[in-house]
Amino acid sequence: MTATSQSYATGVVFVLLAELGWSLSGIFVRLMPGLDGWQLNCWRGFFMAVALLLYLLVIYGRDTWARFKAVPLIALFASAGFFAAGSTLYVTSLTLVSTATISVIGASSPIFTGLLSPWVTGERPGLAAWMAAALAMVGVGIIAWDGLEAGNAIGIICSVLVPITFAGQTLSLRRYRHVDMTPAICVGGFATFLIAGFMGFTAGHAMGGFDVGWREIGILALMGPLQLSIPLVFFIKGARSVPAVTSALIVMLDAVLNPLWPWLFVGEVPGRSSFIGGGIIIVAVLLSILGNRLLQWLAQAKPAA
Repeated sequence: MTATSQSYATGVVFVLLAELGWSLSGIFVRLMPGLDGWQLNCWRGFFMAVALLLYLLVIYGRDTWARFKAVPLIALFASAGFFAAGSTLYVTSLTLVSTATISVIGASSPIFTGLLSPWVTGERPGLAAWMAAALAMVGVGIIAWDGLEAGNAIGIICSVLVPITFAGQTLSLRRYRHVDMTPAICVGGFATFLIAGFMGFTAGHAMGGFDVGWREIGILALMGPLQLSIPLVFFIKGARSVPAVTSALIVMLDAVLNPLWPWLFVGEVPGRSSFIGGGIIIVAVLLSILGNRLLQWLAQAKPAA
C-alpha cells in the first residue's frame, strides 16, 4: 500500500494500534523492578531490532538490504537517533519518576510537533489541532496532579527530553513517508542495544547494561516485539497518511491506556481524576482526528450572508 493509496482513516487505525502496544510499557517495566534504564533499554532495543529485521526479511526477502540503502542517509540518522535517544530517556524516566509525571510532561509532544511541522514537513496544524493539543494537556494534567513529585532533577530533565525526541521521531517518519522507514528504526534498535549496554558500566554493573538475568531476558524478549516492534510497524504505516500533530495527539491516549491495564488485570482501580482526565483526553483525540472535517462541514453549512 503506497502513501497515496492509503486513506486517512486507515492511517488513524494504524496509529491507534501502535499506541495500544506502546501503552503496555508500564506493565513490563514494573515486572522487572531490579533493572535500571540502561539494562531495560539495552535488551529491549536488541529484541525489537531482531524482530524488525525478521519482519523485513519476510516482507522483502533478498531485497531487504536494498530497502536499507533506499532510506536517505539523513533520514536514517535522524530516525535511528531520535529512537535511540527517546527510547533510552523514556525507560530511564520510568525508573526515576512516576508514570504520572512522565505523562503530564509528555503531553507537550504535540506542541513541539506542531511548532516544528511547518519547517520539517511543510504541514501547518489547523485550529482544531491546537485546540486538541491544549485540551489534551488539561486532561493529562488532571490525571497527573496528585502524582507529580518534586526534587528529582535528573528524572524531570529526562522526562522533558522524551516529548522532544518523540516529536523529532514523528516528524522524520512523516517527512520521509514515501520511504519504508522500518530499516531506520531497526538500526536505531541495534544502536540502543550497544549504547545502553556500554553506558550501563557507568551505573556500576559488572557487565554494563548487558548484565541481565535469564528471567528478565525472557520478559524483555517478549517486550521488544510486542511493545515496540509491532507498534512501530503500525506507526510507520500510519505516518504515511496522518499528519504529524494528529499522530502525536493520538499517542497521548497512553495516559488513558497505561492505567487501564492494571485496572483490568490486577484490580488496581484508577482514581477519579483518571476517569475525568481520561475522558478529556479522549475528546481531545477525537477533536484532532475529526476536528478539521467538522470545521469544514460547519463552514459549508453556514448560510450565505
